[in-house]
Amino acid sequence: MSELGTSFRTYVLGLSIPGCTIEQVDEDHITLTTGQAHGEVNFYAFDDMPEIVELRVMDADCDCEPKFFLHFELDDEARAKELMSEMAAVLQQQDLYETTRVLLCCTAGLTTTMFANRLAEAAKTLSLDYAFEAIPLEQAKAQGGDYDVVLLAPQVAYQLKAVSQAFPEAAVVQIPPKVFASYDAGAALKLVMHLVSDHTVFPAEDGTRLTFMRDVKNDAIVLVVTAINRPRSTWIGWRVYDHGDITSHGSITKPRGDLRDVEDLIDTLRINDLCVEDLDAIGIAVPGIVNRGTIAFAGGDLTDYELGRTLAERYGTKVFVDNNANAAAVGCYVSQTDYDTVVLHTQQTGFTVGGQGLVVDGHLAKGRRNFAGELGPLFHAFNGHHDSEHEWEQSYTTEGMQALVSPMLVADIALVSPDAIYVAVDLLDDMDALRAEIATHFGSALNAYIPDLVKVADYRETVALGVLALCLQKLHNPRPHRKH
Repeated sequence: MSELGTSFRTYVLGLSIPGCTIEQVDEDHITLTTGQAHGEVNFYAFDDMPEIVELRVMDADCDCEPKFFLHFELDDEARAKELMSEMAAVLQQQDLYETTRVLLCCTAGLTTTMFANRLAEAAKTLSLDYAFEAIPLEQAKAQGGDYDVVLLAPQVAYQLKAVSQAFPEAAVVQIPPKVFASYDAGAALKLVMHLVSDHTVFPAEDGTRLTFMRDVKNDAIVLVVTAINRPRSTWIGWRVYDHGDITSHGSITKPRGDLRDVEDLIDTLRINDLCVEDLDAIGIAVPGIVNRGTIAFAGGDLTDYELGRTLAERYGTKVFVDNNANAAAVGCYVSQTDYDTVVLHTQQTGFTVGGQGLVVDGHLAKGRRNFAGELGPLFHAFNGHHDSEHEWEQSYTTEGMQALVSPMLVADIALVSPDAIYVAVDLLDDMDALRAEIATHFGSALNAYIPDLVKVADYRETVALGVLALCLQKLHNPRPHRKH
């Protein structure tokens, strides 16, 4: 056992976590137990490499899915303690698998009560542990409460800011008018599930998977890793493609994201019999500006983080790193044959600015230092920097999101004139309504230039296929000229 291994074991055993009993089972296994959860810290030794630490938290009454699960190499004590603190925070949650509480608000509560009943019936049919309540808006603002999601009827959506202040821990959004008017419980439930289902496994065994519709030489073994930031967590999914067949897959979700989690994930896969030496390449898609394998801008301490080179040197294999919106645009391109120039726009609920990927005549447009598709400066040129609170409120409603997104798409049409724009925005399902919003910026004589608008059914699926396509292209044509 290394000196660092001894030190970290001592640190874990000396932790003081309220309501938690910490016991050493043996030299390589420590348990952490609360009334609601069971945690484990396990150590694994391998030749010629640092110890691997496994952190796991399970609900005491449900061992079907870990609430927290990851591995990492024990070579950085500060990093190890940081991950351990995240595990401790999860252990202290009062109920790891508590009922999801949803509040609906309107002026008097009558119409939302009827809608809440429909939602409850729909959730019961799907075996979802959701509880729905409906009360008048003013009563809700006065009494507050412990809710995961607050849904506002369209007629009180102007109160979003005040309601957000009354429920600071909840996701507060407007029910789209079309959904509310038709009492479409399915659409409303989908919105709720999006806001609370950051743990969704990727991909589902029976999920619809995209395939190549273009001529792609799919003759390699590639590990694809995708990191996507969500409003309340970071999700990282992985797949191993063997000549196009998915041979293994999985995902992790953490309250806070860190690009070093990608390294930890690959180390985990090595423990679980992934032979890195058998891989032709590792493809990674992450948020932020990616320039030649370096995360040129991701915020925090990891700006200019050389992820590609770090992993290539560690594992002795080719590693390709790209922005996830760029990968999604390539996924849109290779999964169909109708469009040769496409734009992919992605934007999370609660985010005032989205990201884009552009494929022009079959070539991924990256631009100087891979800045193409970064919309922040364009957004601020249109909107200025003075009204961010109003824009934040817009990002939680369908109409507001349309108002935020449509000028970006107008710019795409004017500059690129794509055959299609793919929309990966959860609040925007009605492409006809989005088209009508875009049309307000065109004269009637120019409406014919508005391209097809296509809703992306599964953004993560699209990113994964795009990463695979990018890896295969780089393996077979390592020095393309502006090509994907």
